[in-house]
Amino acid sequence: FTPILRPPGMTLSQHFFTIATRIDAHTMQISGDVKFHLFMDLRAKCTWMSFKMTPRQWAVATETYNCHIKEKNRAIGLETVKKNPQALLRKLGEIKVAVMNRVAKNNF
Repeated sequence: FTPILRPPGMTLSQHFFTIATRIDAHTMQISGDVKFHLFMDLRAKCTWMSFKMTPRQWAVATETYNCHIKEKNRAIGLETVKKNPQALLRKLGEIKVAVMNRVAKNNF
């Protein structure tokens, strides 16, 4: 029996997800300051709004994000894991909830 080694920086559940679906779990999330700020900048510049976007528009938005993050990572010598459109959709949903909570609490 040979154990399957977990890649560095991946939780057990992410590793299980990757094995079960053959989709790198890192493609499904946007985390970290550089990635988050890039997402927010592109969201504003490209006016990404989940309720107005078609699957094709999400694919284009994801390609745009991936191209920009690849450039940023290349400049500092890092490899890039291309994001899945679901990662952008999820992050946009998180931002929407955070903004609505701040507005409801007059915390801005």
